Amino acid sequence: MDRSLYSIRPFVEADYEVQARIENKVNPEIPVSAEELRHWERSATLQPGRVNLKYSVSENRTGTMVAFGALHHQSYAFHPQKFAVSVIVEPGHRGRGIGRALLERLEKEGRQRRATRLWCNYRDGDEPSGRFASLNGFVTRRKVWLSRLELAAAQLEGIPDRTEDLVARGFRFTTLVREGTERRVVQEHLHRLMRVTSADVPRLGEYTPLTFEEFLARDLGGPGLLPEAVFLAAQGDEYVGVSWLVRELADGTALRIGFTGTDPRVRGVGLATQLKRRAVLHARDRGYRYLTTVNDSLNRPIWAINQKLGFRQQVTWVQGEKTVEPARS
Repeated sequence: MDRSLYSIRPFVEADYEVQARIENKVNPEIPVSAEELRHWERSATLQPGRVNLKYSVSENRTGTMVAFGALHHQSYAFHPQKFAVSVIVEPGHRGRGIGRALLERLEKEGRQRRATRLWCNYRDGDEPSGRFASLNGFVTRRKVWLSRLELAAAQLEGIPDRTEDLVARGFRFTTLVREGTERRVVQEHLHRLMRVTSADVPRLGEYTPLTFEEFLARDLGGPGLLPEAVFLAAQGDEYVGVSWLVRELADGTALRIGFTGTDPRVRGVGLATQLKRRAVLHARDRGYRYLTTVNDSLNRPIWAINQKLGFRQQVTWVQGEKTVEPARS
């Protein structure tokens, strides 16, 4: 990177708006807002010892931010020596060594924290990003993809409404707003469900459940929360299944399936399918055009449900991993 043209500096609050614009240029299929970025990053560092270190690159002549990089712990896979690293450069400024300079800075910070692993994501088929990752020591581990359902074409005829049958078997269907979003007992029961259903979601690293305080801030305190679109299955006083829709703040025509899962004790009876069916009907009946969701390549059961509903893959990201030698004292 030519230091006479560009400068690396700490990320500041005002950079979130520019970060959102750059991310939306690079990944237009999954638009983000500055409000969402602030929320996720703040909620990810509630626990002591969680790192979220960010740098920006500005063009010296104009002062315009043209890239950013981050080193941070993963909320659901926390390990003090394992970090996610991201480097995103505005398309018009690529090929000038900016990404390499940012990565070197972030790796140095990681080594000072005795990092042993770094994880990254890049678009499948983006050859420059793939070469950059490979040349810098990242090895492909798995893939995740964004899929989208055009609600007008949702394929519900192959997924009959089994509410009556499941109610007869002792299940109850409800929503977060009906149960009471602010009720402590509801929050605690939903937190327990999220802990047990998230445990076997495919991921890089070992599973780390959110604390109750993190859950309240991250999920129930999220700017895209729609309590009427958090669909629940209950058995007695316990919640045993959930399909959770959130607003796409940067796209008023779409909702996102943030999470779907069932308690391992009641899997195999069709709860996830019925909850997703309710989510699709909710979004369609309220005039939304699309539902979006992200699937891990190893999560075949959920992808099978999505295919039945008519979801189609839009873009795939590669997840890479790098072994790091910590800095020597």
